[in-house]
Amino acid sequence: MLTRISVHLVLLLRSIAAAMMMCAIPALSQSLPVPQNMVVEVIQLRYRTSQELVPILQPMLAPGGGISGLPGQLVVRTTPTNLEEIRRILVSVDTAPRQLLITVRQDADISSERAATSVSGNVGGNGARVTVPPANRDPRGGNVVLGKGDNVARVHVIEGRSNENSSNTQSIRVMEGREAYISVGQSIPVRGRQIQRRVINGQVVEQVVDSTQYRDVSTGFYVLPRVSGDRVTLDISPQREALSRQVAGGVSVQSVVTTVSGRIGDWIELGGVGQDSSGQQTVLFGTAAGSTRDMRRVQVRVEDVPQ
Repeated sequence: MLTRISVHLVLLLRSIAAAMMMCAIPALSQSLPVPQNMVVEVIQLRYRTSQELVPILQPMLAPGGGISGLPGQLVVRTTPTNLEEIRRILVSVDTAPRQLLITVRQDADISSERAATSVSGNVGGNGARVTVPPANRDPRGGNVVLGKGDNVARVHVIEGRSNENSSNTQSIRVMEGREAYISVGQSIPVRGRQIQRRVINGQVVEQVVDSTQYRDVSTGFYVLPRVSGDRVTLDISPQREALSRQVAGGVSVQSVVTTVSGRIGDWIELGGVGQDSSGQQTVLFGTAAGSTRDMRRVQVRVEDVPQ
């Protein structure tokens, strides 16, 4: 009995829905009249999405025409002659997207030099003596000692040079017109210390609490490629992070956000940074000098992947 009632209820609902559709069609046709010289056509798409094709076909429509997109379909209202033209255009643009290989190269060349001299010791005679204590004696470097008897002079000399050359290359495959993101890195522990205050038995008690948090240090890039013939336009934002050798626990960061265009297969320059700094300090009993050179460069290349 219940089964028969359910069947009758489903049939009744279908009849009501069909009646509502029949009533809605005349109202829709009145609100969106189709001129006599125009037709409405639903076109099935093969490879591309309607979001990609509507902006391309919109300028190609005849005056008074319109186009809208559905999942896997285009709804076109235009003249019969213009409809045939739209179909011919679709044959050339509704094609399988090209597979692309995108490679980003991020280089860093950092060098620094340091030289310092300091003088210390004691020299005197006839009841007078001058003593120059060593200032912040650096364990690196060498000493030159000159003296006779109680008169001693020490010259401390420091010379140092460091070079850091690194090149990071990452590649990812993506279809044209699609977004892609790649990132690799590691989590670095960062230790901290906090003082917590609590009230115990009416007294404020301070407690030192050590904590460890992790910071992600990563290198990667986001990219959106658009291809036209043998040229490509990229919305791209590469980022490179590395532990700093100058500051303990510090992180060196370089990033670029840009839109560039170039030929497929060529290296495209995204940006670069160059810094040169030098300084010299002279005090009464010593000198110190240093220089730093920091050169960074980011490039990208797009290649076709054979299918």
